[in-house]
Amino acid sequence: MGEAAVFHALIEKQRTELLRRIEARRLEMEEDDTGHYLLFEALGIRQDECSEIDLFQNVGRFVYRRAGTLLESLAVTAMQLAKGGEPIVVPNNISQNPRTFRIDWYVDEDNKAHEIKWRDATTDGDHIRKERDKVLSIVKHGMIPVRVMFYYPQRTQAQAIQQRVLAFFSQHGEAYVEDGAWAYIKEYTGYDLLSIVREEAENQQTLTPGA
Repeated sequence: MGEAAVFHALIEKQRTELLRRIEARRLEMEEDDTGHYLLFEALGIRQDECSEIDLFQNVGRFVYRRAGTLLESLAVTAMQLAKGGEPIVVPNNISQNPRTFRIDWYVDEDNKAHEIKWRDATTDGDHIRKERDKVLSIVKHGMIPVRVMFYYPQRTQAQAIQQRVLAFFSQHGEAYVEDGAWAYIKEYTGYDLLSIVREEAENQQTLTPGA
């Protein structure tokens, strides 16, 4: 299988699985108790819109989860093809919780420990401490921490947390976000993931849940 075909196969796998999950959930929902629609209607939702709201609420969770898995898998695959490497686990030698940290992709040739996020929207304040401890643990193990995040979160609180996390990575290693993340992967691996995803998107008709 050629390298371009590897990326296509990854996207096709995620797309097929997403459509399978959507259709399975749509069939499950045909048997659901719809008594709660009364509350929707009391809030001003038209009766014929209630089932659509339920469907899109379920489908949305699947789409977001699958989109993240897809982009993170594409980035890892690009690094694997270009640089080799592997996911690793390092002990937390800064604090007691958690006991270990998972490194999404470690490349031995340049000693880079990559944390890859399609988007990190957490608003948990403890997240900052854990990310700080992860960075410091990576550094203590003699590796370079690198954070790659393709999309910024939408909410102000989550943005503030990510700015602090990215600043900490930049202080002790490297951090790339939004356009910088796409550019980093392209320069680091030679693979233009943004063009690959755009081409796939252009080849697909708009997916309408339940259609």
